[in-house]
Amino acid sequence: MNRLPATADQLRGLRAARWVRESTQDQYDRYGPDAQRQMQDHAVARFELTDTGLAWAPAESGSTVHESPAMREMLEAARAGRFDVLVVAYVARWQRNLRQTLNLLEDDLHPAGVCVWFEDEELLSSNDRHWDHLVDEAKAADSWLRKHRRRVKEGYAAKLTTKRDPGGHPPLGFRRGPDKLLEPDPETLPVVGRIYLLSSDGINDQEIADRVGLPINTVRGVLTSPLYLGKLRDGGPANWPPVVDLEVARRSAVGRARRATNTGRQAAPSRPYALSMLRCAACGIRIAGDTDFYRHDKPCREFMAATPPRPKGWRGRRDGKGYRRTVYEDAIGKVLDRVALGADVLTHVVGMVVSPPSSPDGQALARIERERDAAMAQYRRDRDSGALDQTMTRLDAEEHEARRPRKVEGVPADVAVRYLGELATSWREADGGPGRRMLAEALFERIEVLGAREATIHLTDAAVAHGFAAAIPDRLDVTVGYGRGERI
Repeated sequence: MNRLPATADQLRGLRAARWVRESTQDQYDRYGPDAQRQMQDHAVARFELTDTGLAWAPAESGSTVHESPAMREMLEAARAGRFDVLVVAYVARWQRNLRQTLNLLEDDLHPAGVCVWFEDEELLSSNDRHWDHLVDEAKAADSWLRKHRRRVKEGYAAKLTTKRDPGGHPPLGFRRGPDKLLEPDPETLPVVGRIYLLSSDGINDQEIADRVGLPINTVRGVLTSPLYLGKLRDGGPANWPPVVDLEVARRSAVGRARRATNTGRQAAPSRPYALSMLRCAACGIRIAGDTDFYRHDKPCREFMAATPPRPKGWRGRRDGKGYRRTVYEDAIGKVLDRVALGADVLTHVVGMVVSPPSSPDGQALARIERERDAAMAQYRRDRDSGALDQTMTRLDAEEHEARRPRKVEGVPADVAVRYLGELATSWREADGGPGRRMLAEALFERIEVLGAREATIHLTDAAVAHGFAAAIPDRLDVTVGYGRGERI
């Protein structure tokens, strides 16, 4: 190992390499790291360094640049003895990670006989008198990044809450308007419409990507994002209406669900669970899929109390925290079977979905009445007047809005009948594949469950508009599961 220089004067004549960093490639393209190179030129001339021509210029975040190929290449060159001092313009351009700064200096560069010169603060990593100052600068760089991330996160949260804007880069079909909010882009939106039309006609994702000249991941992102349906990823409304025809989107979702299973493709191991919107009816915590179960990670008393009694002769473990995937998904399948039953039900649905040119929102009013009845039934069980008041206040506001006359484009009768009639078949065919999850997210905003005892479903606007709500009774008893069955 070469002896490390203890002072700046001892840098004279050493072999130098350069480190230039920007956070993103766009910053390189727009601004360029000219200021960093000028400061490095000054250091090379000042100390009469031998410029080896070695330079690394990663476009990486300061928090993760230590994992970059450029960092690995630089360390390999240092261990090979190809340079003696790494010249960096600013401490913050080296990286913004205090722990990794200390690790790389103490464990990698210094043992290899290489020091780092930071031109902005005139700090030498191998000078003991500079060490405290260098640590302070590295800490400040790390602290700045952490605060910046918090500000960005808070800004996105505020835009989401007040402006119903998701933040981030605009996806295909959208742009940032003068007020920096996401809005439909008339120039690229026709491409989105074509993607949905091709998909609704049964064209698979790869062929669509080839036809429109886009990467397949972009096409899949378009076909699975709720933004094009006028919704944000939290399920709430966006600040723009749907930008694609909902019936076309519905046909696309059903077709992709079928193709995902008919072609023999299996769901990714981390995403075989269809009911991403499953939540505890008592505490509201999400019930997530895990090893072929839906589990409540922090089960509340009410959820545990809904555990069914053990069947006679049962020897397995049943702790009430989770239920097999099939328990909940088969229950949804039974609901969809009921929706598809009989011409008399479908005829009733047709009468509901074909609306006059101008009328109150009959579908919303019907849903509100059912939710009122469910809230009263819940109150009779738990006597929670506060929850009842909160629910009724929300429903009063929704009813006021729903009773305002509006122009309604009714769903044609044949479309409604076909939509409802295909659901149960599509659900069964998509078992075990990603298509079942796509179908569930197209139908249900939220599903609230108490153990295996009861479930309440909340429909998407598209499902309501096609008569789903009118095709099922207010209460439906189904038996699913194993052995004696579990009632939902």
